[in-house]
Amino acid sequence: MATTAAIGVPTMGGIQNSLTGYGVGILAGVGYNLISTFTGSGLIGGAISAAATGAMVRGVLGQMIAVNLGFAVGEGGLNNLGLGNIGLPGLGGPAASNQGPPPMEIL
Repeated sequence: MATTAAIGVPTMGGIQNSLTGYGVGILAGVGYNLISTFTGSGLIGGAISAAATGAMVRGVLGQMIAVNLGFAVGEGGLNNLGLGNIGLPGLGGPAASNQGPPPMEIL
């Protein structure tokens, strides 16, 4: 069952929670940069750095940080392998073209 978010007047508790999450994100980014200087930022080093950073932050925020870092490392890893734009519409690639084969040049 999906729940919908209510939009209303900001409360001090809501502002405090959001500010806390923002601060945790900043500290996690600093932690990731420190850890990745030792492990590297490739596919394996990035995974180690993301796992260590996610474990450094407890709870759901740590899981969210690990998922976001994993996504970024995976995206960068595919781009570094030359597979970042593999032609799959909806996955970052160009839209499929159904215009037939390219024209032939006649000499």
